[in-house]
Amino acid sequence: MRFKSIAAFIHLWAGLLIGSLIVVISITGCITVFNEEFFDLFHRDLVRLKVEAGNPLSLSVLTEKAEQALPEGNKISNIEIYAADKSYVFIAQKANKKAKGLTYFDQVKYFRKVYVNPYTGEVLGQINAKYEFFNVVLQLHKYLLLKKAIGSLVTGVTVLLFLLMLITGLIIWLPKKIRNIGKKMKIDLSGKFKKLNYQLHTVLGIYVLPFALLIIFTGLTWAFKWWESGMLKALGGNTKVTLANVQPVPAIAPLHGIALDEAFLALKKQASGNFESIRIHIPAETEKSVAGYITLRDSGDGWLGMSYYSIDQNSGAIFDQIIHKDKATAMKWRNSNEAIHTGRIYGWPTQALAFFASFICATLPVSGFLIWLRKRKK
Repeated sequence: MRFKSIAAFIHLWAGLLIGSLIVVISITGCITVFNEEFFDLFHRDLVRLKVEAGNPLSLSVLTEKAEQALPEGNKISNIEIYAADKSYVFIAQKANKKAKGLTYFDQVKYFRKVYVNPYTGEVLGQINAKYEFFNVVLQLHKYLLLKKAIGSLVTGVTVLLFLLMLITGLIIWLPKKIRNIGKKMKIDLSGKFKKLNYQLHTVLGIYVLPFALLIIFTGLTWAFKWWESGMLKALGGNTKVTLANVQPVPAIAPLHGIALDEAFLALKKQASGNFESIRIHIPAETEKSVAGYITLRDSGDGWLGMSYYSIDQNSGAIFDQIIHKDKATAMKWRNSNEAIHTGRIYGWPTQALAFFASFICATLPVSGFLIWLRKRKK
């Protein structure tokens, strides 16, 4: 009994301390689960293409057209190409490293996305992603709209305390006799609000526990390096495997023109048609190499398939790579972490599980607060 009393004390005060933050993180998590689908739905004119005859224009030509559509001084740093009938996305993004403010908006100098029809070269439109709804929701979810260094610490500590609440909640819920577990797993919908609210808090908390733990364990990876390292070690890997990111010979200018086309062709050859997307990151620093990413349509092993490539900015040739099939389990998990966190790993069925788990997590602080409020009034 003494042990349960301590657990109840921790559970209560942790809930009062972080309850409102858990509601915000969980609700924004619900939205983030389906953010790509919702974005495509609301921006079909930018994203979706009619089937066109012929071959796409060269990537260098399309990049020039996208650059012309951007405000002066905005430089393209990322290009996203999809296998499906979708437009190419050219991203201009730069952080404001000298910003003195504390918010997400202070640390972003510019963040724009230009959508281009690859067959005609038509610029379909652009979005100021810095203020775009689903990106703001994501930043609220991950950092509470604070600067990354501050926000990741606040959300990380909040989620650790939520983990403690789930553990103490389980301790409080456990019956003295195992045979009574079945009775405590039922919700009586015909009861009065007081009883119903209590059962919704305790029973839903138990049902959602395994899914919430999975969301927590994957989410903490972005908050704390020591958590990420611990997860990698637990899965048999000591450290993250990294690519060479230094140019063999310093580049005269960032990847462009024929070299950009050669890089794209090299990545397409590596993908052999088995890809969902190809992404190219072009650093502003000419001493750093370009990074290419291929997300596979079929990884063949249940993980999110992703291969990484280092590309020479001068020639567009690949000079280092990490292929998905050659990765250890720890690295396959790390590359799949976000897809597991959002439920996107196996499509809409697991996304639906992540959505409902996040929604239930959002209700727990509310129902718990109502329980405490009624007891306090007594």
